[in-house]
Amino acid sequence: MTQRLIINARKDLSWRRRLLSDAVTALLWIGWFVLWFPVLRKLYQAIALHRYFASAAIDVLDTLTPISLPHALLALIGTSALLMLWSLLPTRRLMQAHVVQTLEDYADYFDLDEAVIAAGQASRVCVIHHDEEGRIVAIDPRGTATRGIEPGA
Repeated sequence: MTQRLIINARKDLSWRRRLLSDAVTALLWIGWFVLWFPVLRKLYQAIALHRYFASAAIDVLDTLTPISLPHALLALIGTSALLMLWSLLPTRRLMQAHVVQTLEDYADYFDLDEAVIAAGQASRVCVIHHDEEGRIVAIDPRGTATRGIEPGA
């Protein structure tokens, strides 16, 4: 089996959707960095006065004002409303169904016995053992799904 078992649908998206996704991700990262600019500016000003870093950092934290309650509520309500509106957007229909992997496919891919994989799936906790290259060499199921977690496990 030459296919990877990790689903990566990025190549199935049109170039416009990929570009939009990358642009939104970049804008969100830029926004996150912009939020840190006031802190970094105050820290730079304190360090420029040739003070020790620890005392400069304490002064910066003392001079920064926290966000006001109305602004915090506005951000909370705005974010919630945006997420609710986002969930109303129409979803894109799949043009082709993804291939469903069977237990035999997993056993062939990882070169393990199907019974071992089934036991690991049925257990509540299992330990996966890897070799130096990161390949799975053993699955150690601990506790079954019908019982609680065993004491001392």
